[in-house]
Amino acid sequence: MMTLNSRKSILIILLITAALTIQAQDYYVVIGAYRVQKYADAFTGYARNAKYDARQGIHENSKLTYIYVLKTANREDARRLTVHLQKNSEFEDAWLYKGPLTTKEAETPVVTKPQPKEDPVITPVEEIKPVEQPKEEVKEPVDKPVEEPQEQPVTNPVEEPEDKPLPPAKGKYFKFVVSTADGQSLATTLHNVDRMQGRDLATYPSNTYADVHRPTDPAIPLTIVCGIFGFKEEIKIIDYNNPSQTPDATQDEKGAWVIPYKLERLKKGDVSVMYNVSFYKDAVVMTPASKEELDELVNMMKLNPNYKIKIHGHNNGNDKSIRITTLGDNKNYFAMAGSKSKTGNGKELSKSRAETIQQYLVDNGIEKKRMDIYAWGGMEMLVKQGAPSAARLNNRIEIEILED
Repeated sequence: MMTLNSRKSILIILLITAALTIQAQDYYVVIGAYRVQKYADAFTGYARNAKYDARQGIHENSKLTYIYVLKTANREDARRLTVHLQKNSEFEDAWLYKGPLTTKEAETPVVTKPQPKEDPVITPVEEIKPVEQPKEEVKEPVDKPVEEPQEQPVTNPVEEPEDKPLPPAKGKYFKFVVSTADGQSLATTLHNVDRMQGRDLATYPSNTYADVHRPTDPAIPLTIVCGIFGFKEEIKIIDYNNPSQTPDATQDEKGAWVIPYKLERLKKGDVSVMYNVSFYKDAVVMTPASKEELDELVNMMKLNPNYKIKIHGHNNGNDKSIRITTLGDNKNYFAMAGSKSKTGNGKELSKSRAETIQQYLVDNGIEKKRMDIYAWGGMEMLVKQGAPSAARLNNRIEIEILED
């Protein structure tokens, strides 16, 4: 028979276990949830392209893939970011989730706050329905606006002859060296991003000395993102106070920190979304900002002569009768002036957009036989048609590698 003392001991153990469980509870700021993994991957990529630190976790009870932008033990931090996203971003359906998620991705490294002494300056077939939020999810009204961190200015590159010293730096000199896995140099722009607020702080050209200014809070590491279409995105977390902690970082003869990025090419079966290619409403004509990523696609095809691709066109909805704006005789891909129009439906619009991408590649020296197209219409929408992000997420072009 269990004695009174034994019962008390068991009760104390249970109370301690419960207290530890509550204390270790994580809070997640969730921006989306999907049953189909490829939709979750596309939405995650979209959020990352918008400069958020989007990650995935499985909600074991519902078997949904949650996409979250913050995991923390601090409830107030999570609440404030949730309110900020609801009021100031396209992720207005963001919610606060308290509970376990099964995650596979590594967390961002924690950088130790520096000492006061500073370093010396060195020179579907059906529309996807919104997911019902679990009971544990919490939304609360805002108490005060989220304080915006001060942006760093865009830094101009410093081009100096190899035998001349660099001019005095306002911060620290870095050189971000970008290449393929086999050592072929790649020219691109890297982004210093604030992944909590989802914005660029500064941009730096590759393979050139850049004077990187000291961050507002030196305890927060730099997040430097390198993404070129046709390659897998690579992110480096850099301790500004001690860049030597960055894997493979070296310091050259001029005192600059050299940070290498070796990008992995897409392989057969990979599908990549062209997040930065966008179209005018009901048109095959693209916005001028789309040209940069299109040219990266052209370059990808030229660098990889064995590549064969399929261009997937997706549309926001399956409208039965719309006026589709097409290219005019002047064949201007990035301006509406001189365009023509025809009557069609949502699927025809998605096909025409895929054909326009194909024609742009042909005009830039890529053989047509290396490309197939497929029109989805609105069969694989990532969000409901009227959502704030619908135009950007549902009207999209995806590139599938058929042969490498």
